[in-house]
Amino acid sequence: MDSPRTIAVAHLIVRDGSLRGRRFEVESGEITIGRERADILVGDDSEVSRNHAIVRESKDGVEVEDLGSTNGTFVNEQRISEPTRLSDGDIMRVGQTRFDVELTEDPNKTVVSGMVAPPTQEHSAPMPQMPPSSPPQAEAEDTPDRPPESSHADPPPEPHVDELPLPSSKRVEEPEAAPDPAMREETSELPGRMKVGEGAVQRAGSSKRALFVVAGLALFGVVAYAIYTLVADGPPTRADYVTSLNDVCRDRMPRTTGLIGDRARDTERAASKISEVTVQIEELERPEASNREIDRFMSTLEQVGTGLEDLNVSQRANNNRRAQEADRKLQRFVERFENASKNLGTEQCTFER
Repeated sequence: MDSPRTIAVAHLIVRDGSLRGRRFEVESGEITIGRERADILVGDDSEVSRNHAIVRESKDGVEVEDLGSTNGTFVNEQRISEPTRLSDGDIMRVGQTRFDVELTEDPNKTVVSGMVAPPTQEHSAPMPQMPPSSPPQAEAEDTPDRPPESSHADPPPEPHVDELPLPSSKRVEEPEAAPDPAMREETSELPGRMKVGEGAVQRAGSSKRALFVVAGLALFGVVAYAIYTLVADGPPTRADYVTSLNDVCRDRMPRTTGLIGDRARDTERAASKISEVTVQIEELERPEASNREIDRFMSTLEQVGTGLEDLNVSQRANNNRRAQEADRKLQRFVERFENASKNLGTEQCTFER
């Protein structure tokens, strides 16, 4: 059985620029760095690409990978060309921005055979201890100066109250006169009442109550309809968003292989198609919840567009060496994009071969 090991928590501390002193934790397994659509936005460094590098957890710890940036990614001033493991105290640089790598072990997280084990009892938070409640007799013992209460203590004297005649005494002495029948007949028909049917009485205010009930029901119907409209017109689900992506990509993805031997006009046409598809996808309404697979899909699609532009520039300059290097980067970007498209479930967003 493999012995458990403690998981290292990685932090990146910015040393330069407007973000100097900021700490970023590698959350959810990875964190991206760039000038656009990245977890760490380095907008004041012109040498940083839009999608420059990614730092993520690996089986052996934490590693950094360059995402095909123009100026490269450096670890301890050594440019990397493949995923490179980071150690505590390393200095990582993208463009002119440096990061201190800090790795700390989290005692609450351990890994056994590749699975994260829950925190043990010794690492759990201690239960608060409540002080024992003192019995009622202890309070009496702590106050010795208080005289003991006697069970035969005399009751307090009753206050003297002058006897006054009750308000009803006058009514008892003078009985109420019988009501006048003529007066009873005049007041029996009150304006606030009307007789209905078999002697039943209905108050005039009941019609107002019925009106209030009808108005309340109408207001409830309006509010319910407004809520239904908001829910029906809310953000799309992930499945609806993927369906919209397939509709945009269907029969519109250009050919990205074999362009190194073709004319620059073919490469320019492929770059134009990718640009149009990217603009239409960015105009789609995204699901409300944040989704890393969608972000990965968009970032890799932009990398393919950048790779096509670089290849076109090299072909127009008749620089074969640079064109071959740009073509190799383009193929890596295409492979990353198709993996991201497969994970998202977009079957139509694949390039022609």
